[in-house]
Amino acid sequence: GKNGTGRAVLAAGKHTGDAAEISLGPFDEARVEGLFALQAAKIEMRFSAFPSPELINSYRDSNGNPGVPPCKRCLRDGRECILGSSNRGGRRIRKNKMKNFTPETTLSGRRESIVESISSTASDNRQSTNTSYPGPVVFVPPEPPAATSISVDDEDTASIGSVPRNPSDAWQCLTGIAKRGDDGPTPETNTDSLRTTHSTFSFSALQNGTVTDFQPNSGIKAYRLVQSRSLDPGTVWQLVVRYAENFHPYLPLVPRKYFNRGALDSFATNEKHLLTAVLTIASKDLVERPEIHEYCSKYMHELISGIAAGADCDVEAVEALLLLAEWEPQGLRPRIERVGRGEEDRAAWMHVGLALRSGYFLGLDRTSFRGDPSGDTETEARRRLAWTSCYISDRLISVRIGRAFWSRGPGPMTGLVSQDFPSLQPIKDGDEDYARIFQATLDLTQLYGNVHDVLYSGMRTSNQMMLMGDYVKYVDDFRLAILRWKSLWGSLPCSTPIQATLQLSYEYLRLYTNAFAFQAAISQSMVSKLKNDQSQREHLRSTFKDVASMQDARFIYESVDAAKAYLTILVDLVHPEKHLHFMPLRFYLYGIYAAVFLYKARSFGVMPSSEETKVRDLVTRTTDVLKRASAGLDDIGSRYSRLLELLWKPKAATIASPAGTHQSSDFQVQSNAIPHRLPEQKADRSVPLGLFSDPLEYYARDEGAPHNLFLSYLYCFLPKPGDTYLDIVNNMERQNDITGRLALITGASGGIGAACARQLAAKGVHLALTYSTNVSSTTALAEELKSKHSDSYNLRISVHKVDVSSADEIQRMFEEIDQQHGKRPDILVSNAGYGKRIPQIWDIPLEEFDYTINVNLRASFILVKGVVEHMKSQRWGRIVFMSSIAGQGGGINGCHYAASKGGMTGMMKNLSTRLAEYNISVNDVAPAMIGETGMIPSATAIPEVAAGIPLGRLGLPDEVANVVTMLVTTGYMTGQSLLLGGGLK
Repeated sequence: GKNGTGRAVLAAGKHTGDAAEISLGPFDEARVEGLFALQAAKIEMRFSAFPSPELINSYRDSNGNPGVPPCKRCLRDGRECILGSSNRGGRRIRKNKMKNFTPETTLSGRRESIVESISSTASDNRQSTNTSYPGPVVFVPPEPPAATSISVDDEDTASIGSVPRNPSDAWQCLTGIAKRGDDGPTPETNTDSLRTTHSTFSFSALQNGTVTDFQPNSGIKAYRLVQSRSLDPGTVWQLVVRYAENFHPYLPLVPRKYFNRGALDSFATNEKHLLTAVLTIASKDLVERPEIHEYCSKYMHELISGIAAGADCDVEAVEALLLLAEWEPQGLRPRIERVGRGEEDRAAWMHVGLALRSGYFLGLDRTSFRGDPSGDTETEARRRLAWTSCYISDRLISVRIGRAFWSRGPGPMTGLVSQDFPSLQPIKDGDEDYARIFQATLDLTQLYGNVHDVLYSGMRTSNQMMLMGDYVKYVDDFRLAILRWKSLWGSLPCSTPIQATLQLSYEYLRLYTNAFAFQAAISQSMVSKLKNDQSQREHLRSTFKDVASMQDARFIYESVDAAKAYLTILVDLVHPEKHLHFMPLRFYLYGIYAAVFLYKARSFGVMPSSEETKVRDLVTRTTDVLKRASAGLDDIGSRYSRLLELLWKPKAATIASPAGTHQSSDFQVQSNAIPHRLPEQKADRSVPLGLFSDPLEYYARDEGAPHNLFLSYLYCFLPKPGDTYLDIVNNMERQNDITGRLALITGASGGIGAACARQLAAKGVHLALTYSTNVSSTTALAEELKSKHSDSYNLRISVHKVDVSSADEIQRMFEEIDQQHGKRPDILVSNAGYGKRIPQIWDIPLEEFDYTINVNLRASFILVKGVVEHMKSQRWGRIVFMSSIAGQGGGINGCHYAASKGGMTGMMKNLSTRLAEYNISVNDVAPAMIGETGMIPSATAIPEVAAGIPLGRLGLPDEVANVVTMLVTTGYMTGQSLLLGGGLK
């Protein structure tokens, strides 16, 4: 109540006597009075539940015998008197207090009177003061839903015959008990929801002093990317439409209702994982707006991390992971290699595995069998479709990378047909029948899985099958099953791109099946090889020159035919920009597999020369199609087409074998972007090398190790343990061929740098030349080299002004190189240097020491940082530092110069050991007394020193360039400091 001073006095605690006075404004006084009224209403409701004394007396016995019916009230009312049973010793079910409380009749009236009272009080207070305050707001909770009848006894009865099987069952039991103990809020708890402060709501909701419902952001406005203003709702919808038109037909997992603009709010609220996956995929090729894909990818990465960490999710999260596994947007990977190395398969493997684990946890595997659905029909159908897609993705990715299946339980191949997927059924005439397309894919996937399980089950089993010939009956049976699928589904009416995907999948399965027999023929041939001077390759070529006479001729011919058929469909029936651009990535990788398979078949002499020419043209068209289907250089088509071009690129010269046998140019393939270092192999090589290269050949050498069929073909032309001398020589030729490489030469305006530029240009190396001040000499050098080699090489030569002591200028130089050459350098010649002759340390200023270190040592470090990632990605690189004899013997210039050059040699030795595994060689040249340079312009500059050189003369820049050229063309040399000093030590 209020005291005489107009202050509100509140009781502190339950007992009166202690009081606390607080100063309240008019607005707060109105709120206090309203809360008092609420408390009074609550007390009134609480005490109204107790019976009156008269009612209690009426329950007393009527005949003097306590506990024996009838009672007085029943006699008075003429009713039958029956005593209730006792619950003593049993479990008492606590009923929800709110079930007997009717909001419409009891609380509603009181709430209205309370609101009116508060409003009138606040109105009076506003009239009594000159200051205007917004009126109080009472949050009115929504009407509680009708209570559903839950039989607790039924739950107990259902579990009475079982015990928990695992900790998960135990905590679920405890969760059920907790829910039964807290069926709903009590009246006391419910009234707390009426107490809220005005600071929770916006000012507009308080202006009139009326009851206002608070409406926070919801729907698409509450979606993370929209709420953070990364995207706007219009952009989100455009991406959804783009996905529906271009990507959805290849894996129709997104419910079609979400392709209606009116359902965007529901999509964002209920399906955040799925919506984000849709946005990430739809934005992956928007080269003009890369920031959109970056925003979507970061949020998607966060959501995936949450799933992996155990965050709550539903079937839509499983669908999102499956979609990502089909397309693997580049934004989800930490970095993109310029040359494909199968990283998409690794990411897809992990996403499919996470989807399967989540699906098992959600119980999606139970939808494999028809039965009473656990929920509504639509939800059950969606769960079944998601789990079936998990099965398909699991089989296809496992076949693609040669690993065991994630899913080992009963799959969806238990009689599921197109009718089991109602969400894929056409709605009106002319709609795509995705249900039948999905069933066709499901049937073909079963064949993929069977071939993988039977033929490619493991190293020992498959090896024994090859050598014993047991595979023939299996391959024949699979061929017939594949033909039956073709007769059943080959004429399925569907759109052109979907029909193309079915045909491509069919042809790849033919290739996958018959390639096993091809490898078996190779293995059998190598086992029967006599011990003579004939090399393995010579023996294989002589064996396969007459394929028609071989036992497995039908399999070999069909495998080659399947590979050619796949590429023919890819280049003739699939539009690169309109269709292939949007297809799942597996169709790109299947094409790479087919092209490399044809290369190996050609290498063994399976094809006649006329067919060989046609195949080469087919592969050339394939690489062109892959490039056209790519949105940029980092897209999957461009990245893997480069490997195909390197593989099929002809060599101008051949090397004769020691026995005089002509060697085909097939074995002299450029492998600039291919790994040089391969995993170590076991000594056991009971199955000799054949079609599949070791260690990525068809079998893994280690027991139980997986085989990656795509990579095994892709890297099949690499050097490997057991190759002949000729094989090693041919590979050395490829590794040391620097034609077409890009070299960065610092300090190229004259002297040693200019000499290096001339020699490398003569070998067809593109150049990036730097200078500090002498622009005219550097520009003249570039023009000289372009005109001199215009007939033999179309050289790209760029000129850059750089102060190598500045990290910012070096970074700018690399940006210019990226723009003008489209890549980072493959060869680094760190030649720019500085040295001022100050013999005594007490004469060397600190600034001079720092500048010398920056130019000679720090700059080389920064330059290596700028090129090493590119060299690592392509598994090839050459780094040459220009050190000095001063780094080894002290020199005559002073300790500051000796320290900078000695540091270069130390850095070189460290880098050579760290980078060798990436096929990057690091060396330095330590010249001494070289004339025609900035340090020593001529022999007359320091006559007394020149006279002391054992050879009696100064060195020439071309002689230093000779050593540099030798180092960049000799990949086997690394970690060496070559002193070039005319006999000086």
